[in-house]
Amino acid sequence: MIATGVLPKIAGVDSSFVAFRGLFIHLMVSPLIGMSYGLLFRDESSSSGSSVAWGWLFGLIWWYLGPMTLLPLLLTGVCDWSTDAASALLPSLLGHLIYGAVTALIFFLFDRRYTRSLLLDPRTSARELRRLRPVETPARALWLFALSLGVFLPILLG
Repeated sequence: MIATGVLPKIAGVDSSFVAFRGLFIHLMVSPLIGMSYGLLFRDESSSSGSSVAWGWLFGLIWWYLGPMTLLPLLLTGVCDWSTDAASALLPSLLGHLIYGAVTALIFFLFDRRYTRSLLLDPRTSARELRRLRPVETPARALWLFALSLGVFLPILLG
C-alpha cells in the first residue's frame, strides 16, 4: 500500500503523519474484518485448498466493500463504481485477495486444531462431525463464479 501510494488516502490529507495514521487505521480495522471471516465462513471449508478459495472470495467481497464503496463514501460522500475507479484500484485487489487467503488459511488451521480437541470428547464429537461440510457441495462452483466475475469484470470493462 505504501508502494502504490494508497495508504495516505485512507486517513485523508490533513496532517504530516498521514502514512502512520493510515497504517494505524488499517491495523485497527483488519482484525475486525478477519473476525467477520470467522463468523461468515467458519463451516464452509473442509480442506486448506477450499479455505484459501473461500478466502479469495472474502478478499474480493472486501475489495468491493472497502476501497470501492466505503472508503469513497467516508472521504467524499460519493460512491464511485466506474471503470476508471476499478482500474485504479486493481493493485489493491491483489492485496485484498492475499489478505483473504492468508486469513482463511490461518483460521482453517486454528479451527482444525480446535475441532480435533473437541472430537476427543464423545459428548461433543457427534455435533462437531455434523457441523463439517462435505467436499462434494456446490460451494466450489459458487466461489469460482463469484471470484472470476469479480476479478475479470473490472479488467474487461476497464
